[in-house]
Amino acid sequence: MKTLTTCVSCGAKFEDQWWLCPDCGGSLEVKGGRLDKAAKHRGLSLGEGNTPLLRLNRLSEILGCDLWAKCEFVNPTGSFKDRGSVVELAVALSLGKTGVVCASTGNMAASLSAYAARAGLPCKVVVPDATPAGKLRQAVICGAELIRVKGGYDECVGVAEQIAKDENYFLCGDYALRREGQKSIGRELARKGFDAFVIPVGNGTVGIATIQGLVEAEDGKLPRFIGIQAKEINPIEEAWRTKSEIKAKSAGTTVASAMSVRNPLDGNMTLAWVAKTGGLLTTVTDESIENARAMLARQEGLYVERTAAAGLAMLVRDREQYIGQKLVIILTGSGLKDN
Repeated sequence: MKTLTTCVSCGAKFEDQWWLCPDCGGSLEVKGGRLDKAAKHRGLSLGEGNTPLLRLNRLSEILGCDLWAKCEFVNPTGSFKDRGSVVELAVALSLGKTGVVCASTGNMAASLSAYAARAGLPCKVVVPDATPAGKLRQAVICGAELIRVKGGYDECVGVAEQIAKDENYFLCGDYALRREGQKSIGRELARKGFDAFVIPVGNGTVGIATIQGLVEAEDGKLPRFIGIQAKEINPIEEAWRTKSEIKAKSAGTTVASAMSVRNPLDGNMTLAWVAKTGGLLTTVTDESIENARAMLARQEGLYVERTAAAGLAMLVRDREQYIGQKLVIILTGSGLKDN
């Protein structure tokens, strides 16, 4: 008799080879637990999740709001990516894949290679040729094979997809399955009474996962989803501001490499969730990101990567709009990533 899994969103039941509901794309209960729990039970966990939620006392006083930080940089490889990697490796093993592959600008490379090593699977990482060697040291030491591609992240995605097809590798990255692991951020923020969460947006995957996790935790009134993009690479924000379709960017650079996505995979879903929560999308400059990064270190002792500082950069600029509100900024990665 075959085991059935149940979709927590629509209630449909399917045989256990399914990982996401083929009807609505929602989460499936896996043998009595969530998919991320099932992955941990397979012995793949490195201790990801349950990251500190810290009140930023000095910055709260400076900005006039009740400001908190979700410290994702303390995950095992230094970023929120670990929450999704553990799930993807569990699925890759269950499907009998010969390895895993992803496109990355740094954080995904480090995370996937570590969990692949834990699972005993080969890992290939496709990176832009301009990616600094320092950002790839974690991946290399964990045994990943680096494949450098001329261009940016978007060009790397196509190469990773082809490798997955040709070599029976499991394609990892900012897709629906990864959101299943990253939803745990939202569950950990549930019932804390936040008015909004502020998060950097590249593909948009982690922001969507956070709000979906809050929904699944039945948090009542949802906090607003406030997404931040770089001023020079802002396809989702531009669509939001102009009330138009998302158009891929043909050029642009930013110091916040994790937001350097010209053709976002989860752009439309990001727009939908921002609208549903009464949130907004906005941009910040590279200069303001650098200043906010220094501010976090000097005022609170938190050393984060440039992308992670984008939320604070916006709050410093727009502080008058958030006086008295309870906010949480998602600090996505460690400052050691940028060295």
